Amino acid sequence: MRGGSAGASAPDALKGNFSIAQAQAFTDFPLYNAGSSLDDMPLAVFYDTGGFSPSVSFIYGDCQATDDMGCAPPVQVQVWPACIRNPSLYESSRPGALTPEPTSVRGVPAAFFEDGHRLEIQTGTSTVVVFARSRDEVLQVASALRGVNVAAQASRGVNVAARASEALPPPAAGALDGTLKCG
Repeated sequence: MRGGSAGASAPDALKGNFSIAQAQAFTDFPLYNAGSSLDDMPLAVFYDTGGFSPSVSFIYGDCQATDDMGCAPPVQVQVWPACIRNPSLYESSRPGALTPEPTSVRGVPAAFFEDGHRLEIQTGTSTVVVFARSRDEVLQVASALRGVNVAAQASRGVNVAARASEALPPPAAGALDGTLKCG
C-alpha cells in the first residue's frame, strides 16, 4: 500500500466538502493523511462541524451500498483534536467502554479497536484514527501518514511530522489523560 500523488479520479468518485488547499491552511489542530491517493483509490476530504467537535476525514476509495445500511469506504483517516478524543474515553469504568489493545506506532502511543480494523494514534494535539479492511492495512496506512497542514501549524510553532514513516510528535501534555484543554 502506498500513499501517492493524485491520479485521475473515477467519474463516480466520492466528493468531499473540504479541499486539500483548505486542509493545508487549517490551523485548529495538526492534520495527517496518507497522501492524495492510496493504491489508486482517490481521496475525498470532509470537514465535520456537527456533533461535539470538529473533525477532518480523509476518505480513500468508495463503496457501493447494496441496502439502506450504507457501506464503509476501504480506508478512512479521521483527525480529531486530542482534547476531545483521547484514551480517557475508553476507561473501563465508563459504561459501554471499548477495550483498547495498546501499541506504539511511529514512536507514539496508539491503540487498536474493532479486531484491528481501527487504530487510534495519539500525536501532538491530535488523535488520528485509521479505519481499514484489516490490521495489516491499518498499519500500512499508519506508516504512510504525513502532515497535511505543516506550514499552517509551523506558523503557530507546532511541530507536525511532514514525511511518511518518520516519528510522529509525542502527545501534548494532558492529551492521554483527557486533561488537555481545547482552544
